[in-house]
Amino acid sequence: MDFMKLLKSLEAFVFEVITWLVFYPLTFWKVLVKPAYMMSYADKELEDDPDDYYSDMLSPPIFLAITLGISHLLEISVGEESDLPEILAEDQNLLGYRILIFSIYPLILSLRLLRRKHVKLDRKTLKPPFYSQSFVIAPYALVVSTAPLLVAKYMEASVQALLVILAILSLATIWYLVLQARWFARELGVSAFKGAWHALVSFLQALILIIAISSVISGL
Repeated sequence: MDFMKLLKSLEAFVFEVITWLVFYPLTFWKVLVKPAYMMSYADKELEDDPDDYYSDMLSPPIFLAITLGISHLLEISVGEESDLPEILAEDQNLLGYRILIFSIYPLILSLRLLRRKHVKLDRKTLKPPFYSQSFVIAPYALVVSTAPLLVAKYMEASVQALLVILAILSLATIWYLVLQARWFARELGVSAFKGAWHALVSFLQALILIIAISSVISGL
């Protein structure tokens, strides 16, 4: 009986993983071309029966984790050596660290939204905005993680390479902040200016927290 349960679990696992080949690129494409729709989609899917969650897309946290896994593989393929703390020398620790770091943005943005909407904070109320944010942080995380390495490798160390890296990071950050400004404006029913203010403040708060966590880990 236990062996049959193991086979059933293995069957479900294999099917789930192999479907990522279809649903990951589909999810990534829709997040790029219809980010606002995908953020709303993340909310609505949580209203369905748990067995039907994200049946035609990847779950947002899984989508983020796979994206960061791809980013890590790209970094390995580039062969760029980084001066990392000993605790992050293992691949699994480094990947876990990146998942933690890039999950802070969705967390801080979600907390600000709930606070501004005067919604009681618990796991149930935090989940919808966090899932929405997990969709759109993934492309941003991929660009931020891999663009500097790829540019540095193929353009070598030069002023032009630095300018290209800064341009790419700036464009990615603007794209991300514009999405957040529109999200806050829509969810809170405020002006575009106030939405932009909420987006910028939340982004900076998340960045400060990330720097603090990274400093602690670097000291380990």
